[in-house]
Amino acid sequence: MILGSVQPSYLAWIPLFRRMQASDIYVHLDDVEYSKNSFHNRNRIKGAQGALLLTVPVRYGGNSKTFISDIDIVYKQNWAKKHIKTIEQNYRAAPYYRDIFPNIESILKKEHRSLADLNISIIDFFKSYLGIRTPCYRSSELEVAGKGNEKLVNICKILGADTFIVKPGTDNYHPREYFLGCGIDFHYFEYPSEDYPQLHGSFDKHLSILDYAMNCGPNSF
Repeated sequence: MILGSVQPSYLAWIPLFRRMQASDIYVHLDDVEYSKNSFHNRNRIKGAQGALLLTVPVRYGGNSKTFISDIDIVYKQNWAKKHIKTIEQNYRAAPYYRDIFPNIESILKKEHRSLADLNISIIDFFKSYLGIRTPCYRSSELEVAGKGNEKLVNICKILGADTFIVKPGTDNYHPREYFLGCGIDFHYFEYPSEDYPQLHGSFDKHLSILDYAMNCGPNSF
């Protein structure tokens, strides 16, 4: 059984969903440290003038070790209204806008307990919309001991997986010998660049799943 696991990001990238699709079981790695200036709380969509960065404001101390699952969202800035308006303005001409926009609007209007809750709510919507049936869990709910690769191995064992998905060239980060010594093999996953129809000029491959789904529609994976 193949297990995939990455940290939940805001309006996640297409590769997260491809990895989920390639897995027999998938885990949102939400009880790991939040990283400032990462894509945990931001992502790119496409506008008439090019890529636009949407950022969710969070409460975070510079040297904090707070998990993504415990990062609070700052709602006083009314960022959600701005994100909704930006998405509406730039995607209302997209073929599948009417399918997607009301759902994203509903998720963004809700005040979520944490950044992880917001991110996973959006991921769950697109997972369903794109027809991905892989069972998903949150690592914070599994209460798995350990850190780093030890934690990943323990997640695999708890869920009965004997294979873990990694990107090629990440042996320094995920030593294969360590995983093999624990009875876990590797499945190397490399996301191929895939062009698809886009609004607003030349193709940009570094965009949120929102752009793909707005243009390509349900079950297109």
